[in-house]
Amino acid sequence: MAQINWQRVDLNLILTFDSLFRHRSVSKAAEALHLGQPATSYNLKRLRELLGDPLFERDGHTMRPTARAHEIEPKVRQIMTIFKEDILNVDGFQPHHFSGTFKVGFSDYAEQIFAPQLFDQLQSLAPNAKGIFKPVDTGNCVTELEARNVDVCIGVFSDLPSKLKSTFLYREKHLCTFDNQILCSDLPISLETYLETPQMIVTANQALTTPVDQTLEELGVQRNVVLGTTRFLTIRRMLTGRKTLAVMAEMVGRTDLIDDSLTLCEPPIDIPDFDVELVSLSADSSHPRITWLSDLVKEIVTEKVSRLRNLSHKSGVPL
Repeated sequence: MAQINWQRVDLNLILTFDSLFRHRSVSKAAEALHLGQPATSYNLKRLRELLGDPLFERDGHTMRPTARAHEIEPKVRQIMTIFKEDILNVDGFQPHHFSGTFKVGFSDYAEQIFAPQLFDQLQSLAPNAKGIFKPVDTGNCVTELEARNVDVCIGVFSDLPSKLKSTFLYREKHLCTFDNQILCSDLPISLETYLETPQMIVTANQALTTPVDQTLEELGVQRNVVLGTTRFLTIRRMLTGRKTLAVMAEMVGRTDLIDDSLTLCEPPIDIPDFDVELVSLSADSSHPRITWLSDLVKEIVTEKVSRLRNLSHKSGVPL
């Protein structure tokens, strides 16, 4: 590789060879390339010097390819195909032709709700592709993206650097979730019942407090937290048949993760909403595959959130 004078090699030589091989005429090759005959002849001269072979020999009005030309023609065609489809990508991303891997980072919350639909769509639209779903959060999403371990991340993130592009997906709110066949509470749940009922919380550490407890402290009251876990799904499974409640993201309660009949209603205190976002590297914002994947994620998430909220409204489930 080091012995090759790469300054003598350019794409024009490959284009000239391809056109000469197809047309077997300098004048016709020049016309197809929108070049003058002298320029085409000069490129042929450079090719001959570079490859040490005449490549094309004149036979009357026809330029006959040599054995060497026939040998390299498939390679030249392959180079042009790679340059057109993989480098220039003039046709855009074609998911049905893609045989690589889509790598998506999910928060635990987002994976439970949206991963099944994303998997189904990828299987349908890109049947030759594979998928990897990885856990991410604010602490590791930058590292995972920069290491190319994930293409995009879906979840709740904060204090992200400018090197990341963030796309808003939807605004999530908190709801009280409980088995009202056991709790037997009027709706919406009162502050008194809320405080008296043992509660489960999602916590990323061993602390059994969240910002909700700070709000309660300002009101001069305190709730009874009896269980903390990192898994939303664990809490939802455990609410059925128990006199407990949890303040959970609306979509966790709305989606059909498991077969239960939990009640959802507005909490008796103000709990701030939060945004669910799609995050990718800013430098990759124009990458055809990542752009296609991002658009697909946004479509899936928007449709599911809208559908779940419409179903809850039509069914009269208390909010």
